[in-house]
Amino acid sequence: MKQESQNALAKTDEMILDDESVATYLLEHPDFFTNREDLLLKLRIPHKSGSAVSLLERQVSLLRRKSDENQNKIHDFIENAKENDALFEKTRTIILNIINTRSLDELSGLIDEKLKNEFDASASRIFFATDEALDEQESKLFLLPLDHARKVLGVLFQRKRAYCGNLDPEQAQLFFPDMPKINSAAIIPIHFHEEKELKDKLPGIPLLVIASSKAKHFNSSLDTLFLDFIGEILSAQIKGLLLR
Repeated sequence: MKQESQNALAKTDEMILDDESVATYLLEHPDFFTNREDLLLKLRIPHKSGSAVSLLERQVSLLRRKSDENQNKIHDFIENAKENDALFEKTRTIILNIINTRSLDELSGLIDEKLKNEFDASASRIFFATDEALDEQESKLFLLPLDHARKVLGVLFQRKRAYCGNLDPEQAQLFFPDMPKINSAAIIPIHFHEEKELKDKLPGIPLLVIASSKAKHFNSSLDTLFLDFIGEILSAQIKGLLLR
């Protein structure tokens, strides 16, 4: 026997083998079983079912599970991409319609008639919360009393980004008194960078609301990127209509 092998054996004899040292050795020598197929076939690993499986069977099972998990992730990624493509196309159509409006009344009518269809919703409206006396016969816009809107909406009225979720009965009544079954909604605030120049022209603080009779149609897990973008487009269009 070669001196090197003898030293290795002697060193092994002096070592105390435990689970950790065996595991460490196998990790450091991943090719250990390459020329030991007979040993590989004799190894048995307990399974949750109570039966024993060979190491190869166990490895195949783990690899198959990992493969299934990766396939599911790929499937989810593809589905999300398809949904985003569809949402982008809807958003593009909406924006093209918005920028072609020539008055606030026309813009309000567009939102009321077409936006709900693009989002498969029950209703969609752009509201203006104002402290002026309401005279809806004189205007085709949807107006809300400012103080009442602030009280009913609470923190929702102060949001900087879109809200998606449920509405309580009083909030649903505020926006859609003629629709008894509003269970979820998206509320998109419309902000202006330079409000001073619009102060005397703006009919009120604008809010875009899209509502659904389905409780989970608009929920807190939804990404609001496209909704916020529509809010920004509406801000630019309203400003352009009022200042031209």
